Amino acid sequence: MTSDRQFAALQTDIPGCAWAFQFGADGVSEAGSPEDLAKLPELPDGSFIWVHFQLPDTRVGTLLKSVGVLSDDARDALVGVVDHQYVEHAGNIVFGALIDHETTMAGRTYDTNFLRFALARGYLFTARRVPLQGTQATHAAIKAGRNVVSPVLLFEMIVENISACVAKMNREIADKLDAIEDRVILDSSGREQRAPLGKIRRDAVRLARQVGGLNSTMLRLEEAAGEPDHKELYDVATRLAQRSEGLSRDIANLQDRARLLQDEVNAILTMETNDRLYLLTIVTTLILPATFVTGYFGMNTKQLLFSEDDNGTIYATVICVLASLLALFLLRRFGLAQPIAAKDEARPKEPTSFN
Repeated sequence: MTSDRQFAALQTDIPGCAWAFQFGADGVSEAGSPEDLAKLPELPDGSFIWVHFQLPDTRVGTLLKSVGVLSDDARDALVGVVDHQYVEHAGNIVFGALIDHETTMAGRTYDTNFLRFALARGYLFTARRVPLQGTQATHAAIKAGRNVVSPVLLFEMIVENISACVAKMNREIADKLDAIEDRVILDSSGREQRAPLGKIRRDAVRLARQVGGLNSTMLRLEEAAGEPDHKELYDVATRLAQRSEGLSRDIANLQDRARLLQDEVNAILTMETNDRLYLLTIVTTLILPATFVTGYFGMNTKQLLFSEDDNGTIYATVICVLASLLALFLLRRFGLAQPIAAKDEARPKEPTSFN
């Protein structure tokens, strides 16, 4: 499609429309117009339109009421309140909502919103409140000359772009986990990795929820389209269900990795805490006899040892040191005061696996 046609697709006279395309039987697209909406469902054989609406424009609801090919449920799916992913197949119309990632001038973000759609033989209507990755990527592909021969395949392209965005985010999270694993295993720096690991686990959970909803939605669409008259929709739903199921497994593996890494970090922190408590216990034990000696010589009683001797302070100090050394000797004698490094070396090592 030429740049002039692309510009015209963005400058339609359809109220609340972000862009509109008309596709011929050969899949070549050109700018859509209000007349294309008025012709529905009498478009030439093999032709269809794609109209993408911006829901903040309040005229969209009024316009959709004038589109006779839409059922009330399909209109409500496009402009009504949505709080979960779903798909329904009523008559010849497939409608519902999918979660997609918001996109800005700087690129896609981790924030999500709903992409609403209504799909039938001669049209695909989509609507969103903010720019979303799936439709923006599909729009860019059509701008680059991608041909699409049916609205079902156009819908598949949008969902594939949503899945590709999730897969890319999944790989980014996996790379971050690799970096954290290297720092935790090589440097044993668990305390500094808690905050980034917590953020990664939160992002992974959000992706898992999105993909889990997408997978169940595609499975329902596959069941609803399992009729001879809807073979193309059934095939598309099957492919999308398989793709979303694969994404679901990948994200589940990613969550398992993050959970195991969190356990490793917690184990390192527990070891650090135990070592510090061990050191504190040893110091306290060594100081305890000297504390007893100073307490004893601090009594205000008559005939106290060394009270009349000019070198009494020196003698008392020597007794404190000897008492601490005796405590250290007893701790070493019973194996209770070995160095922390020696304790680590004495711990049983895990067998090395070459599998």
